[in-house]
Amino acid sequence: MMMRDWAVRAAGVLVLPVVAGAAGEAQAGGFGLREQSAYYQGTSFAGNAAGGEGLGSMFWNPAAISFAPGLSVEGNVTYIAPHAAVDVYSATAPLTGASLGNLGVSDIVDNGTLPTTYISYAWDKWAVGLAVTSPFGLVTDAPCNWSGRYYGCYNKIFDMNVQASAAYRVNEWLTLGGGLNVNYIDAKLTNAQFAGLATPANNLYAQLDGDDLGIGFNLGVLFTLAPGTTLGVGYRSYIDQRLAGTLNLSVAGLTTVNQMNVNAGLTLPDQVTASFRSQIAPQWTVLGTVEWTNWSTVQELVVTTRGIPVSTLDLKWNDGWYFSGGVEYQWDPRLALRAGIAYELSPVPDETRSPRLPDTNRLWLSGGLTYNFTPQFAMDFAYSHIFGETSPMGLYPTDPANALRGSLVAEVNDGYVDIVSVGLRYKFNAPTAAALITK
Repeated sequence: MMMRDWAVRAAGVLVLPVVAGAAGEAQAGGFGLREQSAYYQGTSFAGNAAGGEGLGSMFWNPAAISFAPGLSVEGNVTYIAPHAAVDVYSATAPLTGASLGNLGVSDIVDNGTLPTTYISYAWDKWAVGLAVTSPFGLVTDAPCNWSGRYYGCYNKIFDMNVQASAAYRVNEWLTLGGGLNVNYIDAKLTNAQFAGLATPANNLYAQLDGDDLGIGFNLGVLFTLAPGTTLGVGYRSYIDQRLAGTLNLSVAGLTTVNQMNVNAGLTLPDQVTASFRSQIAPQWTVLGTVEWTNWSTVQELVVTTRGIPVSTLDLKWNDGWYFSGGVEYQWDPRLALRAGIAYELSPVPDETRSPRLPDTNRLWLSGGLTYNFTPQFAMDFAYSHIFGETSPMGLYPTDPANALRGSLVAEVNDGYVDIVSVGLRYKFNAPTAAALITK
């Protein structure tokens, strides 16, 4: 009885729709964040759009909320510890071409914490769900005296998304879902600013701050191909964000010499996730996912004041792809074990990779478990290690966007990420009547 009372109180805390903290290096290509669920992290997010006990499936496919009958809540906290070094081979100052040395950065990405919250209620043929997540995020941190200072120092993107969704069971094998996303994004980008022909260690310090609220939608379909076998496809729409804020120029980040109101347009990418989940034996389930992210919407970031461009970041990103496979083993009625592997193709091309976002292709290895304390209360745990590829960085003033940034020839190496995630799930008096979709 004490366990039940404690579990109810814990679940009550978990439903608070609060997202705090910021992740370090983005873990879904570009500046996306994939770590929305401890349950699915255990399989490297294989099967994440095909339903399952984890409520986080609604993030990728709103039709999947039909998996949990009655009222359910889930809260996850993920700690992300990335590492990436930038070795500088050569760097030159704008206009003069003077050497800036080869001072690199031993670790350019910061650690961060990512919480998520999910609530769902399913009855008869209907299900509704609410998710509070952070689909995007970034923290890169370089001292503003390093050789690549004109291309970036400290950069941070904070994002929070509220998703409201509904699902309807059309028949025994088809469930449809859809909903609305409200997304808030706040960005800070800093770099040294060239101020003349002389090249001191840091002429000026430029800081861009901006935020915006945007609206998008989500759609999904879930097919029950056979008992224990589901196929899910989910779509998250692009979101146009019009960041409004200030551009501040200062000496050493202390004495302001100029400040102006600025705007910058950014289109957050749409995404399609396709997953399958199949129970091939009483204790074994196999899972897989293919995901496409339309990062080619991010071609450049133009900062304007009164409609006049004052700064441009030339990005020219490609589409992102993610492939994962995993297995789940039901050890006993209380304990389920998971493992997964994935490979991700970065959308960032070699020719525009920058210290603001030194993203590379990566390999995922994950393991996790679920332990059911009671039929209603469960804990999910997962650990992932990501191996980042060594990739070049070559930025030159021949690109008009870099005319006042000089050149930077470098390499991103020693990239890896350790991720630990814990989730708690609670079902409030789940009804014994048939759920919309059963395993």
